[in-house]
Amino acid sequence: MTVVPVYLTHYPNMDTELPFHIQINHLKRDFGSHRHDFLEFSYVIEGRGFEIINGVQHPMEPGTFTLVMPYQFHSIHSEKEHPLRLYNCNFGIHLYNSTEQLPGSVERLGERELLPYVQVPCEEQEQFQAILKELYAEYQGEQIWRHALIKVKLTEILVRFDRLRRSSQLVDSVSEAVKTEGRERGRANGDIWKAIQFVHEHYREDVTLSGLAQRFGFSVPYLSELFKKTIGQNFVSFVHEVRIRQACGLLIATEMTVLDIALETGYGSYNTFTRIFKESKGITPAIFRKQNKLQLTDQR
Repeated sequence: MTVVPVYLTHYPNMDTELPFHIQINHLKRDFGSHRHDFLEFSYVIEGRGFEIINGVQHPMEPGTFTLVMPYQFHSIHSEKEHPLRLYNCNFGIHLYNSTEQLPGSVERLGERELLPYVQVPCEEQEQFQAILKELYAEYQGEQIWRHALIKVKLTEILVRFDRLRRSSQLVDSVSEAVKTEGRERGRANGDIWKAIQFVHEHYREDVTLSGLAQRFGFSVPYLSELFKKTIGQNFVSFVHEVRIRQACGLLIATEMTVLDIALETGYGSYNTFTRIFKESKGITPAIFRKQNKLQLTDQR
């Protein structure tokens, strides 16, 4: 029987001012194939196993750092005798606003000819673990400048990962099939990430498929198909998803009226916003705000 990969749509703190979550997981059994629209990295502390990303398998052992880009299918398999213990971190593509992009931008992190993982050398593992320990502690705390320091530490770990994989011989060992695919689809891959990132930055505006196609030099039908292949949904649904996610954060973190939030997230009318919000979340914006405000109060 064919197993359909799960599409994960949520992680803790996703709809908040800081769309970021990090935890330490103990995998005593496999985590089946799934995908999601946010970024995820993992770092193995102990144990052994392997991970499959878009059909390509790589080993997991102490020191393995993996970055999974949005919409990639992946699964983790843990050895029963040596179960994996690892950091797992999820964060939204919009965690950094347009003036403070992820280093080198998202499309650079997801370059097709680069492997999505690296085996950190023994002499550098202590440094990686120190950064992750600080990142984890900052996330657990409530000190002033918490959000800023989390972004700094996240940026540092991603920069070190990307530098390491680019300077290592792993890049040269990528299979010829992957290299060929990368050469053939390199431009499309880079530009679709630019288009996705553009939507995340300009969701307040009247973003259209034809406008994006013109901006990035694609035909409308081709860009439409590229969206479906990359993210598994059509362009209009994707724009609504981005806007509603931003609206959720504003409903929880601010006292803005629902109408103001509708306008702030690119909707021209209150009725359109509430209809699409209810279709997405199953409840009205007002009820969503009330429920999540109560949860925040209970947590405190």
